[in-house]
Amino acid sequence: MAKKLSIKNMLKPGLMLLIPVFFGCETQNDLGIKYGLDTDANVKFVEFTLPATNVYIDSLRTDRENRILVGKHFDPLTGGVSAEGYFQFSYEKGPLPRGVNESSDTIKLDSIIVTFETGATIPQRGDTYIEFDLYELQDTLENGAIYLSNLQQATGSMIGSYSKSINVALDTLFRIKLDNIYAQEIFSQIGDIAEDDSKTISTSVFKSLGIISGSSSESIASMNLLSDTSRMIIFSSPVDPDAKDTTYLTYFRLSGKHYTYLDRNRLGSGYDGITEKSDFALSNGQTIIDPLAGISTSFSIKELEEFFKENERILINNAITSFEFISEDNRDTLVSFMSYFRKADKGIYGPAILSNPFGNIVMSDNGYLGRESLPAVATLNSNKSEILFPSTLFYQQLLNVYDAGTLTFINPSTGASIQIDDLVLLSSESTSLQRTIFKPNGIKLRLYYTEVDQ
Repeated sequence: MAKKLSIKNMLKPGLMLLIPVFFGCETQNDLGIKYGLDTDANVKFVEFTLPATNVYIDSLRTDRENRILVGKHFDPLTGGVSAEGYFQFSYEKGPLPRGVNESSDTIKLDSIIVTFETGATIPQRGDTYIEFDLYELQDTLENGAIYLSNLQQATGSMIGSYSKSINVALDTLFRIKLDNIYAQEIFSQIGDIAEDDSKTISTSVFKSLGIISGSSSESIASMNLLSDTSRMIIFSSPVDPDAKDTTYLTYFRLSGKHYTYLDRNRLGSGYDGITEKSDFALSNGQTIIDPLAGISTSFSIKELEEFFKENERILINNAITSFEFISEDNRDTLVSFMSYFRKADKGIYGPAILSNPFGNIVMSDNGYLGRESLPAVATLNSNKSEILFPSTLFYQQLLNVYDAGTLTFINPSTGASIQIDDLVLLSSESTSLQRTIFKPNGIKLRLYYTEVDQ
């Protein structure tokens, strides 16, 4: 009599092995592993509708992307948000002042202009009003520090301002002329550095700056700090009145440490009164991922327990989670997100991308195979009707070590056991202005699997 071989005995706990079982595979030669499938083996399918809820997670990093946010915006669903962006600047190229006691070709300051280019604005269509001020910060941002969205910097003197009604599609550049007193101070500081043989302008650190939303602003802009247009430019000319009429340009990059502070006010919204890490539901059954509002979606995978209990002798050919979403007019749909393990205290481990990712984030199949930190990331399907999240080896490993009553994941890096009931969706970009609204009962796990006999 043929003996049935449990998949648990074929794949040891913690060992992530690629199982290339596709539709039409019928022999062990096709599979490349030593066990037999019946000649009439076929791939079966099961779908689970996963219970989902909303969760508020306030303190996330906003210093990893090359962008900062500024402005104010109120959304009737999630409430109001005010954004402040902080950044450093550093010398790029151009002539430097040498002081008035140098030769006759010494340059004098005309003006300093800071230009920001936006990559996105909300609302994303029509006309809106945006207002913000540029400040010198009291403290300089530290390159080695980790900055979270709930840390507000103390400001010093206001050195410039911007306010204008804009057309979101056409007005993507924001130019600010700096205050004359501040501009002259920076110009003199640069001159002192240029005169000092012990200092180098390319490594000099200047006091950090911040763009702070004005009270009347109606929109939030995402400023691209790596844009060729986003620059601080010093306009100068020769001191010698008889010199040729010339304008010199000295460029400073808006690079270095940067992050965004977010002040959230949910009063009057559907999320009024919620507390961090707690589950909460909307009356319409929808769930949301909105990095700006600090709102995420958590979903349960506990329904797999009974299925695994009844189907221990299977190989999961393909596991994919699908998300049905609702399109919006004034916000782009967020489609790139990751799945974090939800901890016992209902939170997540925020620094997981840099520290212990295998113990906190669902990895891609290639990530598990190569023991590399390559999180699985959701993408749109071909007809843009659903968002798909592939995670075959993650679910295969849950099956490998399944013990009645618990779903356990073995960290392949440390061997630690982690009980998993819920996963939390977080945007791949923490400063994104995009969001996604999921339909009620719109999160489904689809498993394609093959029964294994020997």
